[in-house]
Amino acid sequence: MIRWITFGSILCFLTAVSPAGLLAQFNPYGNGANANGPGADPRMRRAWREQAVAKVGPSARNLVETYGDDAVAAIFACSRPVGLKLAEFHNSGEMAMLARPHDLLWVVAQPGCGDDVAVWAMHHHHELGDVDNFNAYVLNPLEYSLGLKPLAAGAAEARARRLNQAVMTGTAWGASLSPDQKLAIAGGAGLAVIGGIILWRRRQSAIG
Repeated sequence: MIRWITFGSILCFLTAVSPAGLLAQFNPYGNGANANGPGADPRMRRAWREQAVAKVGPSARNLVETYGDDAVAAIFACSRPVGLKLAEFHNSGEMAMLARPHDLLWVVAQPGCGDDVAVWAMHHHHELGDVDNFNAYVLNPLEYSLGLKPLAAGAAEARARRLNQAVMTGTAWGASLSPDQKLAIAGGAGLAVIGGIILWRRRQSAIG
């Protein structure tokens, strides 16, 4: 009974609010907060999902329910034909080949991105399965979707940043150790080496 009451409330809301009015209210990332934040109204979020499906068609249901608010934001940022292509892209299983599908949808939803960013990503989804390629693309999507920069160049920069970060993290971890901790680690390593030598000599003696 509660489920039917809730569903009826959603239908009433969608009927009472025009699509233009609903789009005007839709702002999942407004004020720096994600739509999944504690202040988001669950009924409003459900209404947005239903409106996104209504905009594109039933084929968008799986995309919307799988990726939630990120999918809704992306659909509203795109034209209906591109939103339909996004739904088909997901339903074909090709979206799952991306390094981080949620992040792509979030980027598509950003102001000025929309169709250009979504279409380019769908046409180059094999390349975006690589983490460095993907990281480069979502950092500056219009640079690549508008042909201002080759993805390979951005991927090389992303790879360098990733490797540098890994080195810095390792260095920071070593620097955070106290002298006693470093001595204990060195002592443990030394004992392991000595133990290995003793074990090897015993085995050699047994063989001899």
